[in-house]
Amino acid sequence: MATTGATTTTIPLDPESKKSITLALFNNVKNTEQVRQCLISGKIQCCLLKPSLIIDPFQIVVAANKAVCSEIFGELVTKTVFMEILYNLSMTKSISKALKLFGSENNDTSILAVFIHENKENEKETIMKNFTNIIQGEEISINKIGIEFSNVEEIKKIYKITETELQVSSMVDLIATRISVRDFASF
Repeated sequence: MATTGATTTTIPLDPESKKSITLALFNNVKNTEQVRQCLISGKIQCCLLKPSLIIDPFQIVVAANKAVCSEIFGELVTKTVFMEILYNLSMTKSISKALKLFGSENNDTSILAVFIHENKENEKETIMKNFTNIIQGEEISINKIGIEFSNVEEIKKIYKITETELQVSSMVDLIATRISVRDFASF
């Protein structure tokens, strides 16, 4: 069951993992380069996404759950579980292309941050406090992701979604399926 704070959303992952993700959306970010440097240096631990390529939080849940399971089984393709989320969101098997496509860039003014944490409220609060002390931007409701930020045409292009498919399924279901089976099928 997802829990929502004033602006964030926390969603439990596979029960065996005992982990959840928290999603936080920031707009009018003035220090993206500094935030990315804190990420690279290990001062913060999260995944920074371009919100324009996310149609629904469920898209991230599928990629994050796959990443956490890969970490548990020692099967990460990338170096960290956070990079694995970016990799799982992408349809390419190239890690660098996946990072470039879905990861935030220094000039981005909107950032979607994904945090993975144990199912303990104090851990989530500590992670969020550390992050909000660094980022200079307006935290807004994650519910705006599919309404104000998503570039639907770009998303359809990335996931190779056709109008015919959209007549029988939702875009989020098509994307979730592609993420889930990417290693076994080609689109």
